[in-house]
Amino acid sequence: MNFILVRHPETLALKNKIIYGVTESDLTPEGYASIPWAAEKLAKTDLAAIYSSPLSRAYKLAQGICEKHPGMDIVSDERIIEMHCGIYEQMTFEEARMMEGDDAQQYLMEFGFHRPIGGENFEDVKVRTKPFLDEIIAKADEYGDKPVIIVSHAMVMRALVSHLTCFGVNDMWHVHIEPTAILSLDYNPAAQFGRIIGFVNPGSEI
Repeated sequence: MNFILVRHPETLALKNKIIYGVTESDLTPEGYASIPWAAEKLAKTDLAAIYSSPLSRAYKLAQGICEKHPGMDIVSDERIIEMHCGIYEQMTFEEARMMEGDDAQQYLMEFGFHRPIGGENFEDVKVRTKPFLDEIIAKADEYGDKPVIIVSHAMVMRALVSHLTCFGVNDMWHVHIEPTAILSLDYNPAAQFGRIIGFVNPGSEI
């Protein structure tokens, strides 16, 4: 099987260093400008399916990609929304520290490992994305060699890569995922073996 994982474009919250996960944030002008880049990059790829997080920052990119593939629909799935930042959603780092002190500091220093009040950590994201991924892998015969595109978020992409390649949580922090980054993997369901075969973003091509 072939997977193409795409991160959403740059958002205003990301640019302004606002903590956000499941809440919405509009794209920056640079974010909007990156949609045609990604759509064109994937325009000639014969796709099996397009899945997207329902959050608008991801769905807008999925729509841009879909426009290059007439007749293909986007499948929206709540299980691939971004990691929930709990009580810190929509706060600046300083606001978080003022509100919760030691807990906020632990959250910021151990992001992904510490579960904030009312939120998730990386392992929680892995748990909720596993059934989603299993359902796609179950369609391996149907999809064949055509890539499956999944447009989502940095932590979800890390979780999916972790599932497909067996990289641990600590390993995944070495994978820096820029906005609108496109990460390609192939996966052998029988051997349960996956590998990263391509990684590109609007700023540089590797």
